[in-house]
Amino acid sequence: MSIRPPNPPENEDHVLKGMPRLRYRRAEDSLQDARTSLRRWWWEFLRLSKDYWLVCQTSKGRPRAATEDELLGRVHRDFGDIYSCSFDEWWLDRGYRLFSEVEPFPKVKEVSKRPNERERQAPGDDKIWVEIPLKLSKRTIQKQLGKLLEQHAGERLARRTELTTAEFRINTAQFGLHTLKKVHELHALHRELIDKPKWLAQQQPKKVKSAARADLFRLGTLLRISPSNESLKGEPDEIRARQNRMRVSVSRILKRSEQLIANVEQGIFPSYQPVSVATPRFTARQLAQHKELEAQWWELNLISELSAEKLAAVSGVRYIEPERTRQNNLTVDRRERRVIYRDA
Repeated sequence: MSIRPPNPPENEDHVLKGMPRLRYRRAEDSLQDARTSLRRWWWEFLRLSKDYWLVCQTSKGRPRAATEDELLGRVHRDFGDIYSCSFDEWWLDRGYRLFSEVEPFPKVKEVSKRPNERERQAPGDDKIWVEIPLKLSKRTIQKQLGKLLEQHAGERLARRTELTTAEFRINTAQFGLHTLKKVHELHALHRELIDKPKWLAQQQPKKVKSAARADLFRLGTLLRISPSNESLKGEPDEIRARQNRMRVSVSRILKRSEQLIANVEQGIFPSYQPVSVATPRFTARQLAQHKELEAQWWELNLISELSAEKLAAVSGVRYIEPERTRQNNLTVDRRERRVIYRDA
């Protein structure tokens, strides 16, 4: 179901910091750049939040978000139901507004000589007033201004993205898009191949495919998390050591994905900072509703469209390896174990 309005505004001039272009005339103009930007991954990681999905499902038709967490409720109020639409539809409907600058950027301007014509009678805390002798050469003025600015270097922002008045601000920490994509892929794949089968085994065992097997080592190998630890050749101790190192690397990235999700639930992205929710997020009645929705959550496919082609065959991976017994644990075949890809 689309949430895009039938007749989007013809002229929605907006400014987006950190995008290839600073100013865009319409939402359709910024969409192309937004599809692969940090703002896209903000949307993608929010979709990974089970709590956010539950809020979306239990808040339909209600004036207030079904949660006691005010920050999560605020995110829901502004981002809306991101599961019933594509990113393109969401961006054109409301996404571009959430990340647009609310106030114009400050500019260097002349202060009136007459006090009664000035906006204020003294410079603000983040400004200085200077007197420029106009008879000096342009070069001399620029040189002297440069020296004056050096005295206030500590008050200037290190990055342009920090100077923003958008409702939702991109965290200024340096997170590469490639890294965020890999973290998202691993989380979504772990959910599909490990978390979901575990839940099905407990709740709906008839739907579990006995041939479906996956663990952290195999996920790390599929996504090339640590190529130096992929080989299954060598002495048993060497193999086990490489497998353990791969599992540690995968576990570390999964931990980061949980931190990213926890922060994005609070309207912060990207961030690995620990998050603590001060009050219970849901009431007893809401928790009872959540239990009824559990099966629907696991039916969702949360793999990003940006990774769909890459991960298309992953859900069909099957491993053939000897049955684990006490005897063959002591003698490991040094040849590469086979990995079979079949259509998902």
